[in-house]
Amino acid sequence: MDGNSYRTVVTSGFDYVTTGGLADEQLREWLREVKKYDADLLEYGPAPLAPGVRLDADSRTDLHGAYTRWRLRESTPDGVWQTLLVVRSRPDGAPPWVRLEVEQLPAEPGGRSAFARPPRLAAPLLAAIGARDGLAEVSAEPRLIQPAQVPRVVAELCDPERRLPTVVASVADEAEQAAAGLLLGRLAGLAVLYLLGPQAEPEFNRALPHHRVFEGAVRTFLPGVRPDRPADAYRHPLLRGAVRLADRTAAARLLTRLPRRLAVRSPLPAELVDTPALRPRPATEASASELERLRSENTALTQLLDEAGQEEAARLAEIGELRLELREREESGFELAVELEERAEELRRTAARLRDLQRHLVELDQAAVAFREPAGFEAGPVGFEELLGRLGGLDAVRFTGNRRTTAELDAQALGSDWAATAWDALLALQDYAAARRRGGALRDFLHWCRETPPGGHGFPPGKVVRDESPQTAGRRTWRQQRTFPVPAAVDPAGELFMGAHLRIGAGNAKAPRLHFHDDTGHTGLVYVGYLGPHLDNTLHASI
Repeated sequence: MDGNSYRTVVTSGFDYVTTGGLADEQLREWLREVKKYDADLLEYGPAPLAPGVRLDADSRTDLHGAYTRWRLRESTPDGVWQTLLVVRSRPDGAPPWVRLEVEQLPAEPGGRSAFARPPRLAAPLLAAIGARDGLAEVSAEPRLIQPAQVPRVVAELCDPERRLPTVVASVADEAEQAAAGLLLGRLAGLAVLYLLGPQAEPEFNRALPHHRVFEGAVRTFLPGVRPDRPADAYRHPLLRGAVRLADRTAAARLLTRLPRRLAVRSPLPAELVDTPALRPRPATEASASELERLRSENTALTQLLDEAGQEEAARLAEIGELRLELREREESGFELAVELEERAEELRRTAARLRDLQRHLVELDQAAVAFREPAGFEAGPVGFEELLGRLGGLDAVRFTGNRRTTAELDAQALGSDWAATAWDALLALQDYAAARRRGGALRDFLHWCRETPPGGHGFPPGKVVRDESPQTAGRRTWRQQRTFPVPAAVDPAGELFMGAHLRIGAGNAKAPRLHFHDDTGHTGLVYVGYLGPHLDNTLHASI
């Protein structure tokens, strides 16, 4: 399955037999009321519900357990939409697994599947079976946390058996509750959903001081929360002010991306993996002649071949996507290792310089000065929304880019490092431009980074790229991606190609880049035209 598919895997609040009956009941209701198919045909084996629509069902009970499975296939000109529902028993009477997934198998080999929204079957199914993920209840609608429930919710977040993300949205009043409900509406079955009101918010944030949720923010808690570890908060993305954003569609898309990706990328439980493949059998009457039986079997075998071809094409496309992802992860790992070594070396040099200065100050009887905290220290921004709010304080840097593109990086970043690094880059550009205004003998920004004067903000020279490669700059589409607005005083066309850029994050196609134009020789300013995900090039191209 690819990122456009939908999948939820939960446990039931009932035993296997009861769960199977409830799932069958909800499936029939969905087929009848939503799909407008004749659900009664389920009684007669494999069912052609309509032209191009087929429902198969099978079940088995043996020494290895039991399962019941339904599969709906709906043919369209663009491909086959496949809905799969499985109830699978677990050893020792543990609550059974329930798996629901929807995907499109493209009509053309190599085609990209369409986006699958949560099916309307998901919400009533989750409610009917009392769906759970470890200690938590899984519902389609977010539930408001009461103060007395905070310890239980914290226990759920720390539950080692948890498989799904938990999404917690901070809300101040009923209007924000309604807004958050719309915001989280696409996450049915993909996450455990909570609203954190003003009554419970203080206690929740006291219990999780490093993982706070506040002022309309939404935090996605991945499995494996460690409340006592400050750095663990970086694993659980925080989208600041998401509930209060005017563009809720964009915010919902950002919040949905990670849970959907985890749902289709996470390994299935062993019992579901061991469930045998579905092999549809022809429906024939007992009185059918041998010729009729053979014709029916031939039709069924032809259908199986068609299905196998569609499945193979879909799985090959998925393998290709996974290989691309693996390559990007390997590149990311290498770049991160290099960056880590660069930062470690810089830290060692800085620490050695600090020790030398402190030793010298102590010799001058200035120990109090040597070990005091720096005056006027300002921590870096914890997110890109905060970074955008600080831009007004940079008088030598002008941001002409798309603010939404920059703000959306908050949903893709694990922690605040990207935003803090981008701020370091902007401070370095500010100091460089100010130095040029004062007549500093500097060739360009890379020269500044290699020979940063005392007291100036620097940036790692290895992360500064003076221009794009000829292959990237020469390709019309990619060049247009790197053409950004500037004032007419800079270019009469009102836009300019900005090949110079800074590497804000290492690795994959989402790792941020900051593209800029150095106009210090003319207007005395640096124009930042873009701060967002890595643009397309020879290594990172849109599919």
